[in-house]
Amino acid sequence: MNPIQPKNPEMSSEHPDTTVEQKALEKPDTASGLATATNSNTEEELRMPLWQHLDELRSAIIRVLLVLGVLVAILFNYSEHVVVLLEKPLLDVLPEGNRQLYFTGIADKFMIYIKVSIIAALAVGSPYILFEVWRFVAPALYKNERRLVLPFMLFGSLSFVAGIVFSYYVVMPYSYDFLINFGSSTDQAIITLTEYFGMTTKLLLALGLVFELPAVMILLALLGVLEAGVLEKYRRYAVLAISVIAALITPSPDALTMLIVMVPLYLLYEVSIIGVRLVSKRPAEH
Repeated sequence: MNPIQPKNPEMSSEHPDTTVEQKALEKPDTASGLATATNSNTEEELRMPLWQHLDELRSAIIRVLLVLGVLVAILFNYSEHVVVLLEKPLLDVLPEGNRQLYFTGIADKFMIYIKVSIIAALAVGSPYILFEVWRFVAPALYKNERRLVLPFMLFGSLSFVAGIVFSYYVVMPYSYDFLINFGSSTDQAIITLTEYFGMTTKLLLALGLVFELPAVMILLALLGVLEAGVLEKYRRYAVLAISVIAALITPSPDALTMLIVMVPLYLLYEVSIIGVRLVSKRPAEH
């Protein structure tokens, strides 16, 4: 009895090969589809974070402005005490019988109180401002680096306040004493509130911001933008830049006042190098 033969031997023998070829042809299509979907998702992910970051930046700025607005409204009630305090460095160096300031415009005193309230709000609200800065850059940091939020806020706030205190107790007395007592002793100063507080608030704000140098450098190091070697390499250029900044900040042109400002600025630069080196050595923890 003859064995049963397949009805179509050719089809029976070719079917496995045909199936393999069909699968082989189908795989590139599937892989191509996956690649297209992956590329589409990648492009969408690259687009979305940019808009999300911009939206978060806008929200952070709005929150900071709202907080500062509330602080200005509250501190305006105490601005007279701050004005009296800020007038003291100048009044102490004015001659007896002429220890007073003048105003020539009807709204001058009101605008000065507003300006003083803004400076006070920046000093009081500096921890919250630094917190918003940290929250904005936190997604770019490792997990262990995000734990530095409290030290960053504390150090940055103290640095800003330290700059204001240094300006008030060191720079302002020396500068104003030099400017008032310069020249003939028969000259009499007539100083307006607008002139004095314009110079004083700029000096306070400038030194407060400059004293934030270590905090800014450490933040840039955490983001991977700055290294300690770069700061050490360009130290001589930093000294030149510090000299220019000191000349622009100090209201008096005498060398002693400029030197008084230059020394702490250079020390802050060295502190920045140490801080950048320390955070650069921290192990990355995702």
